Amino acid sequence: MKRLFVVMLVLIVLASMLTAGFAADKKLTIAGIVFQEDQFMQTVLIGMKDAADKYGVELLTANTSNQLTKEVNVVQTYTTRGVDAICITTLDKKGSVQALKEANDKGIKIICFNNAIDADFPVSTIASSNTDIGATSGKACAQYIKSALKKKKTIKVGICNYKAQFAAESNLRQEGFWNEIKNIPGVKLVAEVSSPLVNEAQKKVGDMITANPDLDIIYGCNDGGTLGSVLAVKQANKKIAVFGIDIGKQQLEMLLAKDRILQAVTGQDPYKIGYMSLEFAVKALKGEDIPKNVTVPGKLATRTDPKALRALLDAQ
Repeated sequence: MKRLFVVMLVLIVLASMLTAGFAADKKLTIAGIVFQEDQFMQTVLIGMKDAADKYGVELLTANTSNQLTKEVNVVQTYTTRGVDAICITTLDKKGSVQALKEANDKGIKIICFNNAIDADFPVSTIASSNTDIGATSGKACAQYIKSALKKKKTIKVGICNYKAQFAAESNLRQEGFWNEIKNIPGVKLVAEVSSPLVNEAQKKVGDMITANPDLDIIYGCNDGGTLGSVLAVKQANKKIAVFGIDIGKQQLEMLLAKDRILQAVTGQDPYKIGYMSLEFAVKALKGEDIPKNVTVPGKLATRTDPKALRALLDAQ
């Protein structure tokens, strides 16, 4: 009887060792979820992929196409599949909270990037300060006004925001920009339109220019608004300076263009945001401490520094 007990004990220990070995060798699976396919989101996913390659993680990606229902479904699908972590930028603060909580309750680590949600269970939220990146473009605009437009008594400004998509985020970027120029003598906000997407923004800004042909400056609050504004100004053949948000290949080429329409943009550093999101997910799964909130600084790109622009373009 004693011998049987010893044999059983040895078998239990061996089974435990084998199970632990399998668990240690198990490849982590992490889901990266974005909500649209623009330069910013594509660069976020590149950052995630590079981090996944470094840490030997299987990365699954999904684009919810600006549809909240699809976002919830994608989260539920990954929860059912049993991924180890979800890195997500949500369409709003509340829409997917219940689905994400269900994933969290099943032991799936939740990392939010770009946008926060109304919940405390995400292990970390990684984002830029929308006020700060708006203000950075605003400061560049203020310098332009004081040098290029210093003889004008009235400086007319138009804005292309994206309040219809993300009101809170768009408002912060707009306020950050506007607060840097609103007290300059003669500056006046005369019109604003709203669209997050290039083609729609181009049309709406074009209509804004038609209604206000003497505009001096247009500010685009995001990637689509910035690109659409530049294309609309070019199509209208007007001398209007554009300032904006997000740095990608198209913006860099526009900053180097001889038409001198785009003057400066502030980028969030989506590569770093994506890389850190996946890296933090891996660290959280390993039981390492990670910061609850991280603010990734923005960076300015301006046509006054063509050497730096070409270096950034070569790195794309």
